[in-house]
Amino acid sequence: MEKISQTFGTTRVLNEVDLIVSPGEVHALVGQNGAGKSTLMKILGGLYPEHKGLIEIDGHPAQLANPRAALKHGIGMIYQELSLIPTMSVAENILLGIEPGKGRYSRRGILAAAMRVVKRVPMLSELPLNVPAGELSTGLQQRVEIAKALARDARVLVMDEPTARLSGPERADLRDLIRELSANDISIIYISHFLEEIFEYCTALTVLRNGTVVDRGRTSDFTIGSLTRSMLGAELAAEEFDPAHTGRPPATGIPVIELTGVSGPRIADVDLSIHKGEIIGLAGLVGSGRTRLAKTLTGAESMTAGTLYMDGIPKTVGNPRQALKMGIVMLPENRKTEGLIGIASARENMILNALDRGLTRFGLVRSKTILGESKKQFAELEIRPNTPSLPAARFSGGNQQKILLARALLAKPRVLIIDQPTAGVDVGTKAQIHGLIRQVASEGTAVLVVTDDLDEMLALTDNVLVLKSGRVVSRHDRRGLDRKRLVDSISGEGSPSSSPLSSV
Repeated sequence: MEKISQTFGTTRVLNEVDLIVSPGEVHALVGQNGAGKSTLMKILGGLYPEHKGLIEIDGHPAQLANPRAALKHGIGMIYQELSLIPTMSVAENILLGIEPGKGRYSRRGILAAAMRVVKRVPMLSELPLNVPAGELSTGLQQRVEIAKALARDARVLVMDEPTARLSGPERADLRDLIRELSANDISIIYISHFLEEIFEYCTALTVLRNGTVVDRGRTSDFTIGSLTRSMLGAELAAEEFDPAHTGRPPATGIPVIELTGVSGPRIADVDLSIHKGEIIGLAGLVGSGRTRLAKTLTGAESMTAGTLYMDGIPKTVGNPRQALKMGIVMLPENRKTEGLIGIASARENMILNALDRGLTRFGLVRSKTILGESKKQFAELEIRPNTPSLPAARFSGGNQQKILLARALLAKPRVLIIDQPTAGVDVGTKAQIHGLIRQVASEGTAVLVVTDDLDEMLALTDNVLVLKSGRVVSRHDRRGLDRKRLVDSISGEGSPSSSPLSSV
């Protein structure tokens, strides 16, 4: 792929990206959320044919106008969300759409053809071809997806977060399978946020940041620390954040919310406390457990151990509805799939968390109150266009984020959790959102911020917790923290004791 550029509206997502993958190579495509990895792979998969730049396969230009064309050129996509038909057999899934024979369906012929496919790779030959795909483990279903691609003569497999849903033994099996595929001259483009996997599975890598290639080379030439710095863009001398913000003195008294020894899906033994008016940051690479921890606070992820306290009193948060009643509100990372109802109006989206906060009486919606509150939020947050009745999907990303903020503010939260508060918004909107977060904190709300933007982390927070593999590995008082120390802590190269511990 040479000088690949992609623009959506006025936003350039990829800027002259080069990606070169050799036969049999396991090549990692690395970068934080929003770096452009998925867009680049969708171009390779034929989903965005109107890109700029050149794609060559075996030295010849290839026009990948749609996914079918990409398959014909040997490009197979293995997505995190599998696309098998659970009631059909493994063999039928492998040959779906390319069944052998003309005009006559033959189970025997399908079974024989599937057997020829899986025999090409020893670990695939273990697949039970007559068993319904839905009865297999996630790891075996993933092998079926790989076999489907090989049945279509794929010579390049794109694997997007392939271990996200796998157990430990299944991850080891996938590693061995990747090595077998590589030995058969099948190239693999591997996308993962787990850096240990990159070094274990991959021989080469390309690093994307903000739609641009910032580093590439043999995996053996990198360390986890140097790769982390490439991903985060830590120009260590840069002080782009507000140098005047050095955090407030450590908070005292009983925390508004506190976790002790909390464990759950992909988090372990976490201690965390947030006081009234305090802004705590969760730092770490994607996959470190930050979002899992945030969702655990809202009851969207289950606690398997530990205790959650509100105002010093043990509480059980079984689901987001209970969390909302306790005053815990979260703005999710993905506003389109987890936040907004796109076909509902902006006004209807705003009130969802606040119907029991004075917007209803005797179970009936107070229309005039809602009209007034929505107009007020549109004016104060400068949401454009100023049309509360417009479907939420019709607003820009930055204005959609403001709509979610308005929803949170109307709920009058005691604890506000924000995951990626300014992802995909312009500089002006970013400044507005930062101002709103500071204002909410100044009014006494406890705030927890998850962000990939280190400058944002340093500009907003009073204290920072760094997570890795679901555990808190270091804690930092903002007054003793700078960009270099934060990057070193995230990469694992810094000493946790090098920064004063806060009361977090």
